[in-house]
Amino acid sequence: MNEITDTINLLNLETWNATETGVLSHIKSPLQQTFFTNNSELIGTALRQSIIYFAETLNTTDRLACVLGNEFRSTRTHKYQVLCHTDGKTSETTVPMEITTFAPIAFEYMREIIGISRNDFQSSFNHDELINFANTGKSGSQMYKTKDDVYIIKTLREHEAKLLIQILSGLYLRYCHTSSLMTRYVGLYSVNVRSTFQSEIYCAVMLNNLPSVLDIHEIYDLKGSSIGRYSSVDLPSRRLKALKDLDFESFYPYGIRLPHEIYRRLRMTLENDICDLRKMMITDFSLMLGVYQLDQNFQDKENSDGSLRLQPKPQLGISSLFAATNIDRTVIKMNGSEETNNKTNGTDTNFIRKFIMKPLHLIACPQEDTFTDNTMATTLLGIPGVTHDGHRVLLYPAFIDCLQTFDNFKRMQHAIQNFRDPKRGSEYSVIQPDEYEKRIIRFLFEKVFIDSKQTLTELLASPNVSDDRLQNSSIELYGNCNEDLYQRSASYENIQTSEVNIIELNNEQILQITEVVQNSNISSLKKIDNETMFIETTPL
Repeated sequence: MNEITDTINLLNLETWNATETGVLSHIKSPLQQTFFTNNSELIGTALRQSIIYFAETLNTTDRLACVLGNEFRSTRTHKYQVLCHTDGKTSETTVPMEITTFAPIAFEYMREIIGISRNDFQSSFNHDELINFANTGKSGSQMYKTKDDVYIIKTLREHEAKLLIQILSGLYLRYCHTSSLMTRYVGLYSVNVRSTFQSEIYCAVMLNNLPSVLDIHEIYDLKGSSIGRYSSVDLPSRRLKALKDLDFESFYPYGIRLPHEIYRRLRMTLENDICDLRKMMITDFSLMLGVYQLDQNFQDKENSDGSLRLQPKPQLGISSLFAATNIDRTVIKMNGSEETNNKTNGTDTNFIRKFIMKPLHLIACPQEDTFTDNTMATTLLGIPGVTHDGHRVLLYPAFIDCLQTFDNFKRMQHAIQNFRDPKRGSEYSVIQPDEYEKRIIRFLFEKVFIDSKQTLTELLASPNVSDDRLQNSSIELYGNCNEDLYQRSASYENIQTSEVNIIELNNEQILQITEVVQNSNISSLKKIDNETMFIETTPL
């Protein structure tokens, strides 16, 4: 890769309107994604080296050239001549490539307030190539991640990248002073490969919202929608990582109970984030929810090195899928009464330190408000919860896809949905931002996060929800039976007089029994052998 030169510019933000310019961006996107897929290895290598280069030269280039007040508008473009193979390994050709960093000084400030040092940022990109992995979402965006799983790079449409630049100063202030579970954007770049198909592809660098030292058992993409919200990924092992709203309702029919104070802070944080997204006319975003099961039932299996490999036993709901996939989820070594995941060794202590998206910190809850007997809970600070069957879980929620405005393309998509299915138009994922806000809040706090109205200690000591429902159902059934018996007994007590006469009907001797009750006169005719003929009731 031969370097040529750098060019510094300023962006004109006043001419951008993210809610009107989205149609062309959506049309270009499939062509760009196809080009990106065919050249992903080349682009990934150039992008990784450029990120390192921009970080190393920030002080000597950007800070010297940038005028005070332009930190959020400055750009720097680095030009390369990239060698690539055209027909196998023999022939090589040179491809001109331009990589641009947007607002490099502002993003440096952003990383500092989040808690990312320049050395940590560079070290994640210094070692090994970026890993290209599949994105199961409908957007078709291409994604990379660093070898240490700390950062994820995702391609953006042009209008999404412009919106990110527009709101960057607001995000900076929000990260500084406000609890938030929005995705942390820590860099924005564009790649322009000048070949047969010339296209500028935008790539955002984000913090991974899930801890890499934990093998998260389930990952949900939640929108509050009910149409097409079952996982569409067929492979069982991947399906657990691409679950949706209806999957969650199936696996957790009573939601996940949270301690009252944590629930209150979580709800306030999520509602504030959703409100801000609605004010920016953003819709179709998701709450990504990682669920880590602390109380799986395990089956001992000894490894060759003497450690214990533990596999989940079949259970109800999601655990039955775990057993079916035959995936070794966790390797745990026993040391006295302590259980420590094999990844939490000396070399991975650095990974734990680099994990920033600790939910309890992000919603301003004390570290003590978790399962203090578990190392993973106290170091990675997931939100503690209890399922309906009494199992402890750690939750890692974060808003993703927060740059999709209700632009002309979304309006057209919403209109087509309403035309084709007017009765269920509000159940699709793309709806008006105001309605989207109401729907996702209602779903999250009626179906997902349940206020236990208890402290964590009280919650752990309380009976299971399923047991409560069964007990309540039995009590209700028993009460109904008692009430029915009481009513029958009372009706018998209401009988005041009874007369029995023998009469003839159709040449047969019939018993006529007349019972005088408080409000009615009940007459019945029976044969002598006590077989009932008919009953007649007349009011008094």
